[in-house]
Amino acid sequence: MTGSAYAYAKVNIGLQILGKRTDGFHDINSIFVAVDLADQIEIDTATSQISVDCTPNVTTNQESNLAFIAAAKLRQALQQPTLGANIQISKRIPAGAGLGGGSSNAATTLLLLQKLWPNVSTQLIESIAPEIGSDVPFFIKNGVAAVSGRGEVVSPLAITLPWYFLLVVPNIHADTTQAYSTLGITQHKVPFELASELVHSFDNQQLNPIVFNNDFETSLFAQYPLLSTLKHELINNGAVFASMSGSGSTVYGLYTNVDNAMAAESVVNTNHAGLKTYICRPI
Repeated sequence: MTGSAYAYAKVNIGLQILGKRTDGFHDINSIFVAVDLADQIEIDTATSQISVDCTPNVTTNQESNLAFIAAAKLRQALQQPTLGANIQISKRIPAGAGLGGGSSNAATTLLLLQKLWPNVSTQLIESIAPEIGSDVPFFIKNGVAAVSGRGEVVSPLAITLPWYFLLVVPNIHADTTQAYSTLGITQHKVPFELASELVHSFDNQQLNPIVFNNDFETSLFAQYPLLSTLKHELINNGAVFASMSGSGSTVYGLYTNVDNAMAAESVVNTNHAGLKTYICRPI
């Protein structure tokens, strides 16, 4: 059997790092938004092996690809060692950019295998998802969601965002582990009510930059001044809000119409060579 699906990117609107947990992870508070920048995944189950062919390749070996790990964990949970999957990934989401491409690939693999392998329940894939990566549970659901815990607590929000997203991806690979280590958190912070603040922002088309701050910006902007420059360029060119997604290095702006987003994209590409830019909508 064969199947295919899109694996969507995500953008963080606000990202509070609340404190370090006893398990070594950090508690977060964020709004995740799936956008229509996507990889394509095709799976053929006419095999007894698990393999991944990713173009362009993003890992040193296929067994470290999160899609491979997802399929292997699912097969192990089913106790069916003869089940196989040839997973073909056509990458469009930049790797290591704070857009969740690897986690999305893993979640999409689980969702496809739910259709292609026997006896795969939604409960099973939802129980496996957090074992693969903190962002994977969100991508099982997609859409817009309030995300907390270490990322495994996903509360979908039945709202439609009114903005176009301009994503700007510089040639900077921010190390997530290092980004967490430089936060300097000494006590657990009180989370903002991001969901209600987001809905309130629709009335005036402005997001409170204090409430929707990305806590990683302080340390990463000091290390990579280009990120701060890009954020201010987006604001100065019509964005109603701009921030960094995840632990970087993607910087995004929110625009009320596609023409404004395209105009800002032109300015950024004129000022900076070698960037990747994408104009997206929430899915």
